[in-house]
Amino acid sequence: MPAFCSQCKRPLCLRKQVMNLAVGNIDEMFCLECLGAESDKKAVEVLLTLKGYALNRECFLKQWRLYESAADCPDRPGCFPDQCFSET
Repeated sequence: MPAFCSQCKRPLCLRKQVMNLAVGNIDEMFCLECLGAESDKKAVEVLLTLKGYALNRECFLKQWRLYESAADCPDRPGCFPDQCFSET
C-alpha cells in the first residue's frame, strides 16, 4: 500500500491506510486533510467518521488495533491522538 499521500506526500500511518481502504481507495491513498478537502470536511471529522466504520468491521479493526498509541504513528503532526486512540 502507498506509504505517502498521493496528493501532498505526507506519511500515511496504517490507520490512514485503513480509512482509505474503507472509502475504496486502493492505488492512490490520501492523508486526512486531503480526504477532507474532497468533501469539505475537516481532517478530524474524516477521522471520526471513518473510525466508526473501521471499528465496526473486523477486517479493518484487526489492522486498526496494531497501533497501540500515538507513538506508533509515523505522522505525529498529522495525528489527532485524542480522537484516534480513544476507545469510542
